Amino acid sequence: MIKLLVKPSFPFFLILFFVICAMGQDSPSCAPAESVRLHGLSLGMSPAEVRGVFGKDLKIKVKSGGDRSFFQNYIGKDAPAKLAGIRALYLRFLDGRLYQIEIFYEERAAVPTLEAFIDSLSAQLKFPPNLNWQFVKNKALIDCAAFTLIADKTLNPRVELTDTAKLSEAEARRKKND
Repeated sequence: MIKLLVKPSFPFFLILFFVICAMGQDSPSCAPAESVRLHGLSLGMSPAEVRGVFGKDLKIKVKSGGDRSFFQNYIGKDAPAKLAGIRALYLRFLDGRLYQIEIFYEERAAVPTLEAFIDSLSAQLKFPPNLNWQFVKNKALIDCAAFTLIADKTLNPRVELTDTAKLSEAEARRKKND
């Protein structure tokens, strides 16, 4: 009888360990993707909602169907006030909904390292101080299953917020069309 109680305890604790690890993925840092905002933008917005964020400062023209991209750069010219400090901006839409936001920033002396950049970014996004960024090959990553947030400083400071399911869908459509 004692053997029966002792033997199942190891698998039970192993399962419990994996459940606790999985719960860590849904920590406060893994808020719903819509609650993460970069310069007023959040995943799932329509082009009209994006235009509402920037008003006349950004003229977004994106067809409603399929996988569409919008690109704007401010290299060699000043960005509008609402986009101050931004060097370039990619917005990617799938079926009229924003699934990826990629922003390149001007280099600033205040953020000389990747660590300083993610500290600044975390403060801007109001992330909790104990946020667990993963560092992989000169990039910082937060993977929340529903979305990923990547920051790097390869050339200029860059941040990319992606709806992982929509990205997979867009890639599958591209592959199908090739």
